[in-house]
Amino acid sequence: MKKIIIFFIVIASIVVAHPTYTAYSGAPGSKGTCASSCHGSPAGGTMIMTGIPVTYVPLTTYTITVKHSTGYTISNFNASSRKGATSVVAGTFIASTNSELYSVANYENGVRASVNNVDSAVFKWIAPIAGTGEVKIYLGILQGSKSGATAKLVVSTTESVAGVVETKNGVELFELQQNYPNPFNPATMIGYQLSVTGHVSLKVFDVLGNEVATLVNEKKDAGNYSVKFDGSKLSSGIYFAKLTSEGKFQIRKLMLMK
Repeated sequence: MKKIIIFFIVIASIVVAHPTYTAYSGAPGSKGTCASSCHGSPAGGTMIMTGIPVTYVPLTTYTITVKHSTGYTISNFNASSRKGATSVVAGTFIASTNSELYSVANYENGVRASVNNVDSAVFKWIAPIAGTGEVKIYLGILQGSKSGATAKLVVSTTESVAGVVETKNGVELFELQQNYPNPFNPATMIGYQLSVTGHVSLKVFDVLGNEVATLVNEKKDAGNYSVKFDGSKLSSGIYFAKLTSEGKFQIRKLMLMK
């Protein structure tokens, strides 16, 4: 289930981005706001945002669309994501249509518009690792010119518990086993068990949610399997293996020590 957010542009005291002013690039989050004295003034208008899940699956990529509905077109927007109400970054962004990434020292980092005055923009959000819990996604939008309508939106999404291992008579039927050895250098074996035949995905991610390896991506019969993960080209650190099949998932932490 995904959230469809419709909001009217009627708020003045809002953080908004502007291509020329780097200091104002920060999305409305932990670093404060840029109010109407910097940019924006109250005015009519409607924006629609779709794609934020009610509950997110860790290390899953979601496509988010920010769309102009009424009023002026999108002059700029910026978005960031945080763990709960803290300043800790939760998840990562990937730029797509009419969007680009940004990172400014001592300010927020996230995604913003890459061009001015568009009807819509699209970007991707990679959900954080398991155990992060609630995530707040902050969005600031400017319609029209620097003195146009501004808005701030904060949407919460909670971590999915769909990865709980299914059991029958006390026997685990779907399981991603802990890799062995762990810690490892440079290779390790990852075992998994499937209860039914279906498409299976086994991928490895770094701590930022970037995919570093696809170990399995095909249809598999029910049974027990084992696959080798070679980290010889990766740096020492913590990684996460994610097994997905038939609507279920599990995640295990891997530690590469060179």
